[in-house]
Amino acid sequence: MGILNALNPVSAISKAIFGDKGFTGGVMGVLEDTGLVKTPEEKQKAQEALYNYELQMRDKDNDVIKAVNDTMQDESKSEHWLQWSWRPLVGICFVAVIANNYIILPYFPSLRSFSIPSEVWSAMLVILGVSAGTRGWEKIVTAQGK
Repeated sequence: MGILNALNPVSAISKAIFGDKGFTGGVMGVLEDTGLVKTPEEKQKAQEALYNYELQMRDKDNDVIKAVNDTMQDESKSEHWLQWSWRPLVGICFVAVIANNYIILPYFPSLRSFSIPSEVWSAMLVILGVSAGTRGWEKIVTAQGK
């Protein structure tokens, strides 16, 4: 659970927005500054509600991360090589093009640069995003049905 919290999008985003105070501390500061929370009782009640909300969001994000992990594990056990290798192959292609164009080419100008139209990159990102999202969604629905 510790690694999931470290990778948790809610934690990263709230730290980026609110700093070390986090989501609850940042929102409480705004509520107090605007005068929406005046009494210690209101402050306590608001802090509890915000903290519970943050915990719920972390749990949901952890569920999504676990579903993606389960999907990747299922694909890796598949008998069909294309099912478990297509995402790594796309990733390797991305890395090869980026390494060639931006790392190797400056040192060896006689090499040829790969020119891939932005539409192709966008299409690949959409395909990867939709496939990962739908597969993850299937896992979440299956997990909720159990």
